[in-house]
Amino acid sequence: QELKEKFMTQGMGNGHPEKTLDKIWKDWEKFAQYAFNKSHATCYAWVSYQTGWLKCHYPSEFQAANLTCNLSKMDEIKKIMADCKKSGIKVLNPDVNESDRNFSVRKNGDIRFGLGGIKGFGDNVVKAIIDEREANGQFEDIYDFAERMAGSVNKKAMESLVYAGAFDSFGYPRSQYSQPTASGDTFIDALVRYADLYKRDAEEASVSLFGDAEEVKPTRPEIPAYKDTESNIEILHKEKELVGMYLSSHPLDQYAFEMETYTTCRLGDLAAVVNDCHDRKKPTKISVGGFVLSNDTKITKSGKNFSSTVIEDFSGTTEISLFGKDYEMFNSLMVPGHSVLIEGMADTRFFVKPNEKGEKPDVPYEFKVKSVTLLGNANASFLKEFRLTINTELLTQEFRTAFTKLLKKHKGDIPISLIAVDPKTRYSVEFSVRKFKVAITPDFLADIEALGIIGKPVRK
Repeated sequence: QELKEKFMTQGMGNGHPEKTLDKIWKDWEKFAQYAFNKSHATCYAWVSYQTGWLKCHYPSEFQAANLTCNLSKMDEIKKIMADCKKSGIKVLNPDVNESDRNFSVRKNGDIRFGLGGIKGFGDNVVKAIIDEREANGQFEDIYDFAERMAGSVNKKAMESLVYAGAFDSFGYPRSQYSQPTASGDTFIDALVRYADLYKRDAEEASVSLFGDAEEVKPTRPEIPAYKDTESNIEILHKEKELVGMYLSSHPLDQYAFEMETYTTCRLGDLAAVVNDCHDRKKPTKISVGGFVLSNDTKITKSGKNFSSTVIEDFSGTTEISLFGKDYEMFNSLMVPGHSVLIEGMADTRFFVKPNEKGEKPDVPYEFKVKSVTLLGNANASFLKEFRLTINTELLTQEFRTAFTKLLKKHKGDIPISLIAVDPKTRYSVEFSVRKFKVAITPDFLADIEALGIIGKPVRK
């Protein structure tokens, strides 16, 4: 109450109507009766203490419970998954031999994705798998699963299990299930048909004098020889389609360095950044990166081509349109499956439609593409060198051997330089390196970190 007079006076001084300010103050008073009383604050403090204690002492169990509570809210699950990754907690694919209906915790602290989290997967199928496993033990292999679950798991459910990774522990690559067998059918089709024959045979055997005769039993289809015909990207997208997110890895994981070094904005924040430029009336350079999900070429009313491209990064998706010369220059790189770095400007639109009264509204801003580069070529295009800083106390013969081996292992096209720093005197000496060039990959960054080396990109 002491601040009301100051609030009203300064608010009106800034041009706000007294009536509006008075309403805001009364709303605050009403809210304060609820928000700041002791019973409300105490309850929230107590719940905060409990959840904080659980997250500290039982982090995996806490996160598994959070994931289960948000099973139908994919945006919330993604946030919790990101928190798990930050805390070093692995969230593993569903598995027919380990998964419960909900998220569960393994002995080593990893979280196992629940079978109930697979999209389009009925509760009756989940219950049937778990009941069979609890009654007769784990499934030995894919044939054992097909035989024991015959009649309960149809082809659609089998495909969901395959591409969600629930059969990975059986040792076959997911792409192998879609390859043809000797009969010409895909392995998964042959497996489903075999399961139906096995079930029918078992039922007939119970009333047949010759039910145990080997020659009349259906034979297991032979799994086709492995051929790497399906890309990892396709597998990941099927995984996302069925689970709702990437679990095994993300298509951009291999470009984590490029995304961190060359982008200035996440796709999930792009609209807000562009709107902020509009509020400040100031064009701004923006760089985004992402994986191309789709690219559609269309024709304008004047008969010219333009494209609409959907790209995705770790934060979300956005749509980018290319017209005229931009279409001619950049659309050839916007290929589904490509990972791209897009540099552009948040600037005023060229065309603004007038309203019904014929008045043009405030000119909105949009993201205008200025260049497109494949993320795989970004280092060669924008990186002058990669600088490695080494503490002189590390310089032993063993370190030299390990360091030389590391440089040979990660041979590439990016020049490097070395800075040796003495922590006692704080003197440093810089060396140019002509013998070695490296490829900047996640493995390289992990290896130099393991040796205690600090790496820093130097842009052109």
